[in-house]
Amino acid sequence: VAFFALVWATPRYVAEFRVALRSAEPMRNAGLADLFGVGGLSQAGNDANAMVQYLRSPAAVSALQARFPLREKFQDTSIDYLSRYHARPEIEALTRYWNSMMEASFETSTGTIIVRVSAFAPGDALTLARLMMVESEMFVNQMSRRLREDSVAFAKGEVEKAEQRAADVRRKLQELQDKEATLDPMKSAEANQKLVAKLREQIIQRSAELGTMKARLSADSPSVRSTEEALVGLRRELAKVEAQATVAVSSGTAGGASADRPLSTIFGAFQQMADERGFAEKAYMSALVALETARVEANRQQIYLTVIVPPQLPEEANFPKPLRLIGLTVLCALAFWLIGAFLLFAIREHM
Repeated sequence: VAFFALVWATPRYVAEFRVALRSAEPMRNAGLADLFGVGGLSQAGNDANAMVQYLRSPAAVSALQARFPLREKFQDTSIDYLSRYHARPEIEALTRYWNSMMEASFETSTGTIIVRVSAFAPGDALTLARLMMVESEMFVNQMSRRLREDSVAFAKGEVEKAEQRAADVRRKLQELQDKEATLDPMKSAEANQKLVAKLREQIIQRSAELGTMKARLSADSPSVRSTEEALVGLRRELAKVEAQATVAVSSGTAGGASADRPLSTIFGAFQQMADERGFAEKAYMSALVALETARVEANRQQIYLTVIVPPQLPEEANFPKPLRLIGLTVLCALAFWLIGAFLLFAIREHM
């Protein structure tokens, strides 16, 4: 062990950086569970754990290999045999070796992500640490962008559904109008009522004029006859209009001739279509409001990577530490020797 620690082992240098994930979301009031540290993880904590998992994954190692000759550096013959990378060229093997050289953890008490990168040269350790920090920032930006896109895409989907529903309601209303040969039976009925009232008013006026004429003129007078004829025509028109108030003309018969149907029979269909159209328009407006809200929330829920401690060039090797390694070896050897001695004495006493 002394020979390995003092002569053979290649020094390892560690570059460390500490980052934290922050978002633009408004801070919520802490509850009792949060004060005592037993509350559930926040979204930032979940994102931090996701980033730690990514740094340990083959995807991160592949991205790192594309920027830095990771495999070639760790296969250098200047590195001692026990520390050198000997595995096959598969990315999974390199990932296992890299996880033995890199340590990433999330400290829940401070919300800090701690990353320690080991290498066999101070410059390599610093370069790898900086590249890991760049990869971390790229991962966070991608995660934030995906979060924004997913929330906005869902809201856009709801708007498209509301638009399609409104278009279907308009199409059904147009088909109903074509079938019943009327735009709006409610408005038609209102216009009919106004016409009935006007005709009745004219009939009253003509009746009053006729009574006055009969008092002054004979019954065979041309003025009296013309007034009586006009009054008969008005009454005939009133009867026709009153009949139209409760009868609708439909041109959709099989023989091509028109068929009279009660106007009240189509009021229900038009009223139902009007209710559906109103509901579809309200749903469409609500979907538009939800889309705008989703866009605002997506811009506000961006995740940022805040650098707390940037990586620095290491000056002292972190491994091996000869005195500590030799001392631990002596203590372990002494413990095993004592255990063996006690076992040997116990066997001799029982023989």
